Amino acid sequence: MKRNSHAIGLKKTKRSEIRYFDDDLNPVPRDRATWAVVREVDENGALLFEAQGFID
Repeated sequence: MKRNSHAIGLKKTKRSEIRYFDDDLNPVPRDRATWAVVREVDENGALLFEAQGFID
């Protein structure tokens, strides 16, 4: 899983994370993944954005 924090405005921050999975929905390292989920949450953990996609 990869995480980043970004400043939004003066007081708000968001966190990004990428989680990698195999075909059976098991968490795996990036080099064995067949799909990924990218999520961004605010400082309170509220979901701001989520995207899923297959990895070639």
